[in-house]
Amino acid sequence: MTDHIDGWISIRGLRCNGRQGTTPAERERVGEYLVDIAVRHDVGPAIESDDLAAALDISALASVTRDAVAARPRALVERIAGDVATSVLGAFAAVREVRVRVEKPKPDGLGAEAESVELSLKR
Repeated sequence: MTDHIDGWISIRGLRCNGRQGTTPAERERVGEYLVDIAVRHDVGPAIESDDLAAALDISALASVTRDAVAARPRALVERIAGDVATSVLGAFAAVREVRVRVEKPKPDGLGAEAESVELSLKR
């Protein structure tokens, strides 16, 4: 029935812990980040079979994302987003494109609800 069907699988607002800041003291503190992640891949086999084994493992996607955010301290939110995207492409060979948005709630000294960085990487 189906051939190749390009589709997006996404998670919104994934709560992740990481360390990020422009000073060493800031990078020592663990903070919460909200991550939106979307991956593009062939959803045809999952549609045709209606079998979990043919679908992208969303819990594994969440785990890879959380591990990437927590992996090490960084100075920039941009680096967190880039590390997440690279980790997802490395972990899921079938993913052709990944979109990542990392939000840092209530950033120090900004007087804002949040700051965020969004990017996409393709194979």
